[in-house]
Amino acid sequence: GYGMVAQLRDWLPDDIGGVYWFYVDNQYVSTYVPIYTGTQEIDPLYKNYDPDQYSDESARWAVDFVDNLLYLRWQDAVTDLQAIRDPLERSFFNDQQEIEKVALEKYKNNPEDARRYLTEYTKQCMQNTVMMYHTLQKTLISKYTNNKQGL
Repeated sequence: GYGMVAQLRDWLPDDIGGVYWFYVDNQYVSTYVPIYTGTQEIDPLYKNYDPDQYSDESARWAVDFVDNLLYLRWQDAVTDLQAIRDPLERSFFNDQQEIEKVALEKYKNNPEDARRYLTEYTKQCMQNTVMMYHTLQKTLISKYTNNKQGL
């Protein structure tokens, strides 16, 4: 599945004031990624998903793979997830005010420039998120492989 939380602020132009905080697969394991209303295109990583064929080019598969690996040793592994996911997600929230300030300045001069800026920002957030899950996959496989049972 997937889900989102909508953030709507009427004091900003629609392109900037509306943000979907979007996640894929398991809400507890996934990362909320900002998608601004002015975003013109999302990264292909968030478009690709075939439930019958794993792909490194799919955000949904990246999160699902980690979700499944967590079950090897949930109590320990979930702390690994939180240690790498939470700072990334927090950076999206912490950077929001500055991103919107730049977007608003661009919007005042040329709304299309603001849309391009928000599109690139959104795509970068998506790429960073998937890269983080790929890194986490390797960490979890290495730490919790059944070759280390009982260690």
